[in-house]
Amino acid sequence: MKMNLDRRSFLKASLVSVAAVAAASAAAAKETFAPLTAEAAEIIAPIRETAEFPYQVDPKYQRLPAEKLAYLRMFDPEENKGPIKFHFDDVSKITGKKDTGKDLPLLNAESLGIKGRPATLSETGAIFFSHHDGSVLPLREKEMGWRALDMALVVASWSVEYHYNGFTAPGSGPGGVIAHYPFNPMTNETGTEPVFLAGMYSWDNTKARERREQGRQWKFESVEEASRIVKKAARFLGADMAGIAPYDDRWTFSTWCRPNLKPFKLPNGRTEYFLTDPFKLMKGEVEVYGSTSVEADWEKYAGFTPKSVIAMTFEMDYEAYRTAPSVLQGAAPGKSYSNMGEVAYKVASFLREIGYNAVPSGNDTGMSVPIAVQAGLGEAGRSGQLITQKYGPRVRIAKVYTDLELVPDKPINIGAREFCRLCLKCADVCPAQAISHVKDPWVLQPEDCTPSENPYTEKWQFDSQRCLSFFAYNGGDCGSCIAVCSWNKIDAWQHDVARIATQIPLVQDAARKFDEWFGYNGPVNPEERIESGYIANMVKDFWKDTEPTK
Repeated sequence: MKMNLDRRSFLKASLVSVAAVAAASAAAAKETFAPLTAEAAEIIAPIRETAEFPYQVDPKYQRLPAEKLAYLRMFDPEENKGPIKFHFDDVSKITGKKDTGKDLPLLNAESLGIKGRPATLSETGAIFFSHHDGSVLPLREKEMGWRALDMALVVASWSVEYHYNGFTAPGSGPGGVIAHYPFNPMTNETGTEPVFLAGMYSWDNTKARERREQGRQWKFESVEEASRIVKKAARFLGADMAGIAPYDDRWTFSTWCRPNLKPFKLPNGRTEYFLTDPFKLMKGEVEVYGSTSVEADWEKYAGFTPKSVIAMTFEMDYEAYRTAPSVLQGAAPGKSYSNMGEVAYKVASFLREIGYNAVPSGNDTGMSVPIAVQAGLGEAGRSGQLITQKYGPRVRIAKVYTDLELVPDKPINIGAREFCRLCLKCADVCPAQAISHVKDPWVLQPEDCTPSENPYTEKWQFDSQRCLSFFAYNGGDCGSCIAVCSWNKIDAWQHDVARIATQIPLVQDAARKFDEWFGYNGPVNPEERIESGYIANMVKDFWKDTEPTK
């Protein structure tokens, strides 16, 4: 019988063999099979565009008030009246594995000298932020990855976000506020009373109005040209990826919220403003001052109604993430958050200079992940984070809202969400067990959600209060879910193997194993990850290698 195999059929028939051989030798696979694997992935699991938002949103969906965000709820005095509550008290009943997060509120309370009850959310937040800004060293300060040296790099990485962007990372806004001390250039003296200023995420559109009044608003030949130029500008000015989403009111917070501060006179004579009473905190007591919320009103606060949103992603350092959950990992998001403010400010300045209103935004104003999904930058994964084709979830997102009409990019399917159904690595590695182990995402109902999670959208359940409890106990960020993610790679060809695996019944169950065969990302068991010495070795490698891995 004559065999008649065309190229497409041959590739389909060869896929399992290619994957097996690739797994046998990662180095050989990269050199020999990467081109074949990439072409096969385009045939079996091509990257597809979709016309509409790709995840189901129930008609009951309502916009989330910003004061419900977990980081902002920390500053609500009501949250300090009762112990923190997890959605599931003990997830071992669901997973069949040890619940490594259920005792975190008790451990956090003990760190404040409180015994007999779990910590409140406000107490949890106070512990976290006192570590995060370097005021207090982590409990594990003697261990590699948690030392004062490691913490110094974290604080330095976040310094621009704190001191110049206005620290919108918790979701506070609109825009960021910074407090700087006035300087007398004639005497070189610095004042002791701070002055409040808008940070990099400034909503000041004075320049755009001036350019229009001068008749200098740039007229593009077409919306296609405008879109191409804006994305080029965003990439040139520092974004690693840039896409355009239509303005969608669903993703704007229904209120904008900022924590209240109080002034305290310090021993050095300076007045500083704090979110909690620093003197009470030293005694193990937590006092917070609430927050101020306003109805989200673009015309009132920005002077325009957005038509388009420029979504930008910023790669986070691969080597730092290999050290997760050490606090050294926190230097990676800190550096990206600091860069985000600078680049978003530059992009907004570019638009204002040619006569268009713009609002640069970090985590404030609206939900970044659905906007980035609409902008065609990636998919929403099991952990709730954006997964991109090139960097996986190892990105942070900034956006610039504008009244310039642009052509929206289309949402894409890169196979990541399908892979998330089969993988579960992020759920298994999470020290707090905050990520759902349920196979498929579903349209969350109110009973599925903590106060900080918005129901009526299709996603996996996530317990932000568990996540934050580990952040506080750990002495900084965690990042384990990103570190072990099968899409967290330097070279992207392995993503093609994963895309193929999810589409072939014979190897679907081995989709996660491909990553482990290649030896990526370290132990998945959260306790083994630290106790095996893996983290200590990654920290040593980080400080030893002066050339970043690309």
